Amino acid sequence: MQQYILLKKLNVQNANAIAGLTYGFPAITNFLGFAHALSRKLPDKLKIKLGGVAVISHKNNVHVRQPKGWGDYVFALTRNPLTQQGNTAPINEEGRMNMQISLLIEVEGLVAGDQTTLQLLQEELNNSIPSMRLAGGQITSFESCEVLNDEQSQQKALRRLMPGFVLLDRSDYLEAHFSTLKAKQENTSLFDAWCDFVKLKFQATPLENQNSESEQVEPAQENEESTKIRASWKYVVKPNGGYLVPIAAGYYAISELYAAGEVENVRDKTVPVAFAETAYSVGEWQSVHRLKQINNGVWRYTYQYPWYIAKTTSTTTTILEPDIEVQTSDTVFDPDF
Repeated sequence: MQQYILLKKLNVQNANAIAGLTYGFPAITNFLGFAHALSRKLPDKLKIKLGGVAVISHKNNVHVRQPKGWGDYVFALTRNPLTQQGNTAPINEEGRMNMQISLLIEVEGLVAGDQTTLQLLQEELNNSIPSMRLAGGQITSFESCEVLNDEQSQQKALRRLMPGFVLLDRSDYLEAHFSTLKAKQENTSLFDAWCDFVKLKFQATPLENQNSESEQVEPAQENEESTKIRASWKYVVKPNGGYLVPIAAGYYAISELYAAGEVENVRDKTVPVAFAETAYSVGEWQSVHRLKQINNGVWRYTYQYPWYIAKTTSTTTTILEPDIEVQTSDTVFDPDF
């Protein structure tokens, strides 16, 4: 049976709220990267590896403001530090947010009943987590850290995480929307479908009882006022009525995979390097009480050149591919880089 680590109610400040073309919540890759970094901090003697992650959001507050007191929101930005001349530095727009989340992380290599290893694991986690960053933000506190090693404790944990919302993969809705648009216009791309899918839509329905005086106006006397039609505007709901959002789901390589040390000025010259762009998909925020099994909400990496994407087991992820041709290769990405 799969075991999980529950990191309950982590409070994170100044986390990155921008993910490529989306904003409002960090990309799912931030949480998988956090689990991977945490796994690398564990001692080799434990022989434990952390895998996929389920993300539950309890609270979030994006740092935005309304300059005029009404209208569009803009990011609340800072100008620091000063330049070498002592002048105020130009602003590089950075969306930040405070959030309270819980993470359910897969544990591999932990033998059931091994209390010694379990105790050491919890001690290492309690010591490592406060010193780490999550989505670029600082972890200020967390409520508890525990291992869920049986079905009863896992089901109980889901109830304890309420109120909260779990992020699920809903790329199947994007696939259906793309098929619908493709039938209407053949040259529609998947990116067009994604842009059309994620925007808010309102539809006008003409009212049955129009102004009788407007109907009696002679054609020669028609003007702009007389041709106006009263309508009722209604919000067009998303498929399934769920709270669907655009998400950044991974990366797509736009170059061949270069050997270690071949590319200059990279962060780590000991691993192969490929240039990549963000890949986008659709997710859904769903109340955590509707998650019957933790496994259905766990995001895991899949990697096969040129794809390096995250998805859940419940759906087949459809990822937006950049309109760039790359050289084919049999080399796969290694998540342990």
